[in-house]
Amino acid sequence: MFPAGDMDIERMLRESRERAWKLAEVRDRVVGLTGHAESPDGRIKVTSSAADPLAELDIDPRAMRMSSGELATAIRETVRLARRDLEEQIERVTAEQYGEENPLDMLGKNEDLQRNLNEMQDMFRQTGQQAQRMLEDLQQRLGLRSDPGGSKPGPG
Repeated sequence: MFPAGDMDIERMLRESRERAWKLAEVRDRVVGLTGHAESPDGRIKVTSSAADPLAELDIDPRAMRMSSGELATAIRETVRLARRDLEEQIERVTAEQYGEENPLDMLGKNEDLQRNLNEMQDMFRQTGQQAQRMLEDLQQRLGLRSDPGGSKPGPG
């Protein structure tokens, strides 16, 4: 009834639903993931989750023989390794769900991300303008508007 130009609303809605479904799947899977790491000597073990970077910390009593500085460094490094393990798992889950269109690939690529955001913003602006034109056309066809400028017809 109304020309939508090159806008395919059904396709856009379908793609939007698909993205939302994929995002929900990733979120549900990521919630249960945990990263694990162990110090080279096996005296410090760390578990990291998305909700808690230091979900578990196990320190073997033999580690207490280390100086406080050495122990702190070993704990920090083991936490970093556990976080890295978790990040790698999240990357795998996201890659499985999104394939080549993995949104995590865009992180760290600020220029690409900015360009894509600008393109999306332009698309939404154009879609809004097209929807507004369609509404105005509908109002005019229904006699709710007498001219394209938007003034309502006066009492007859």
